[in-house]
Amino acid sequence: MKEHVTMSRFRGGFGNQIFQYAFLKVYAKKYHLHVETPFWIGRYLYGFQDSYVSSKFPLLLEENESNLSKIFTEQKPKYVNVDFRGYFQFHSSHYAPYKEYIQSLFQPVGKNKYMLENGLAKIRSKGKTIVAMHLRRGDYLQYNNPVFYGPPTKWYKEWLERFWSQLDNPVLFIASDEIDRVIDDFQEYHPITSKDIFTDIQMAPFYPDHYMLSNSDILAISNSTFSFTASMLNKRAKMFLRPDIKQEKLIAFDPWSSDPLLHFKRSYY
Repeated sequence: MKEHVTMSRFRGGFGNQIFQYAFLKVYAKKYHLHVETPFWIGRYLYGFQDSYVSSKFPLLLEENESNLSKIFTEQKPKYVNVDFRGYFQFHSSHYAPYKEYIQSLFQPVGKNKYMLENGLAKIRSKGKTIVAMHLRRGDYLQYNNPVFYGPPTKWYKEWLERFWSQLDNPVLFIASDEIDRVIDDFQEYHPITSKDIFTDIQMAPFYPDHYMLSNSDILAISNSTFSFTASMLNKRAKMFLRPDIKQEKLIAFDPWSSDPLLHFKRSYY
């Protein structure tokens, strides 16, 4: 009988959960371990059929372990028959050897796949270069720290003003948890949003945004794991950008060789 690893509880929002599940599945695959998870939205979106949690193992908290990012380099599994809990947001280079496997995991299935592919086809019929931007607002505007911040739309517009005319028949897609708060700033680019091309996914109304971010040709994210994980799953984009507080502009980054969140010593607000 295989030894087990479980994750009986996921932490945080969707982007955080993507990291946690990717960690668990990569670790289990590398060391041939049996995975058990609770119901989480990934089962619905991606058709995951892992066994449900049936065993109670000792809890292993990420914050109590040192050098956990090196866990995939061990000759033998360092932990078995444990219940992992944490965020596992290592520098993405630690996940890079498993890029194809991770990307293969997070592919929509069923009627949602059909609807999403139809919506993507609609937006692709409007141009050749999809420029997708994620503008995180909502809870980010309630914090005053150097990680969870909502960069001004000005930084995104400055990039557009510089490069838009150089792109081949571009189409702008805007994703946001408060779309009405940001959309008017981009009106001259005739932006498209999820509500323009997709029907609602009842259990996961946020997911069409994530899907579009992960299928764009150019992607500008927020300092958020929601759009960072979309960048990791994006197989098409030739350019990835993120907001940098120190430089007060968008900077280029590599989704598979970067920190998922930029941490700065000072706050923008």
